[in-house]
Amino acid sequence: MRTNKILCEWEISMITEVAEIESFANYIESMEIAPLFGNKVLFRGQPVKGNLLPSVAREDKTKDTTHIEKYSLEQMRLIGSSLLSTRDEDDWNAIVKAQHHGLKTRCLDWTSNPMVALWFACSNRQDRPDHDSYVYMLVADHAALPDRTKSPFQQKHVCILQPNYESPRVSAQHGWLTVHNYENGQFTPLEDSQEDQIFLCEYLIPKTIKAQIIDGLDRCGINQSTIFPDLDGLCGYLNRNFT
Repeated sequence: MRTNKILCEWEISMITEVAEIESFANYIESMEIAPLFGNKVLFRGQPVKGNLLPSVAREDKTKDTTHIEKYSLEQMRLIGSSLLSTRDEDDWNAIVKAQHHGLKTRCLDWTSNPMVALWFACSNRQDRPDHDSYVYMLVADHAALPDRTKSPFQQKHVCILQPNYESPRVSAQHGWLTVHNYENGQFTPLEDSQEDQIFLCEYLIPKTIKAQIIDGLDRCGINQSTIFPDLDGLCGYLNRNFT
């Protein structure tokens, strides 16, 4: 189905497969409608379908990991104290920094830039050439905001968080987070959520066009060196293109 015929059947299902992307140009065309959905529209690209869960819940969504997460944050503060600031005594600042540096948390990464999401969806083309990829669009105008009077582990709903852009990577990636709550014996994948404030659309990126899309993004200045604006990102970009 072409993206200019998108119909998101919100009342029927939390998520509807609204489009199979046909080309880089077709993806750009499809993103032109994003502002029609709301003012706060976020995107996530990934090499697998669905399972929109934070890293701490992907192996077993029924496991209550709260005590493990709290202990991990405390150990990060103790062992990595020379790398942290006094601001990181606050759990909200600490969990954002932990997520940014790869610690498993109850946060899931999103971006306000659909092209960044597309890069993350397709950048695995050399590692997973025989697999389709996906971009998810999250309409979050009415989603819950964090209750800052409580810790990230006490939230009653999935909430939307825009982190401080103190890291060049977060800034380059236009980063946002969803912070997930453990309730009724599990972390619920976003695609299965029954919360009225959150709506999702799915875009399928066929494996046959991922290389073409990465080339198109590169021509537009979106590649590993710009999404990861440090020496690691530059060297990764050079490895993929010149070695």
